[in-house]
Amino acid sequence: MSSHVKDKYFIWQFSSEDEAKIRYQEYGPDNTDSAPLLFIHGYGAMIEHWNQNIPAFSHEYKIYAMDLIGFGKSQKPNVRYCLELFAAQIEAFMQLKKIDSVIIVGHSMGAASGIYFAHHKPEKVKALVLANPSGLFGNTMDGMTSVFFGLVGSPIIGEVLFSAFANPMGVSQSLMPTYYNQNKVDIRLINQFSLPLRDKGAQYSYLSPSKRPHDFRLDHLPRPSNYKGQAFLVWGAEDTALPPNKIIPEFQQLLPQAGAFLVPKASHCIHHDAHEAFNQRLAYILKSIL
Repeated sequence: MSSHVKDKYFIWQFSSEDEAKIRYQEYGPDNTDSAPLLFIHGYGAMIEHWNQNIPAFSHEYKIYAMDLIGFGKSQKPNVRYCLELFAAQIEAFMQLKKIDSVIIVGHSMGAASGIYFAHHKPEKVKALVLANPSGLFGNTMDGMTSVFFGLVGSPIIGEVLFSAFANPMGVSQSLMPTYYNQNKVDIRLINQFSLPLRDKGAQYSYLSPSKRPHDFRLDHLPRPSNYKGQAFLVWGAEDTALPPNKIIPEFQQLLPQAGAFLVPKASHCIHHDAHEAFNQRLAYILKSIL
């Protein structure tokens, strides 16, 4: 992304006792006919994971992207991380920027957070663009394996193993299975994912899915959900963690209005793995949103 885009921060008071410093960036013209886009990264990621996508749309759309609490350059307090918390962050950000309705572009856990938010606040969501969303796993995985959304190589990572994971080699081994085009997992990407793991409190957010997996699932939502607006599934055809043939039907029970588009030669991190094909599909979707 353009080097002249500066990080911005806001203090989010998310409970009577707790607050966190949240990083975000904004791009594009202020006055457009379209609802703004909000990019929400997946587990372990950050704003920079969209660096192959946002620039392709920032000339035409107002765009926001933020680091979820506990990830990227956002603060990492010792709190209960869950989809509900991330959805509350989306709402707080919209209030901060005085946004009435938003198009959420989410990946993996970020997509699941968008679905959770849209279910509870359907009037605030213009459309959902969901890239390989997590939160529903069908019978493809069991136990601890399901909670790492394809971004953690080992099925069980305890606190004693956190230091072993939180280094470039561990990050590389975790990212490789999520890419079909594994040349994309270069030293720059590895360092990008490694840096937040050294932050104070990183163990709280990164280990939360293993400690409380149900906090990161969407199984409890009614099918169909309360959100009846436009929704789009975009899936990497080679995603072995969340195989589309088994997972897409689960999401279409939750969002019956959502069509699905498979991108060949792409795995879980579809937006970065096959960014040109993803951007082409996203452009088509954005033009179709009513």
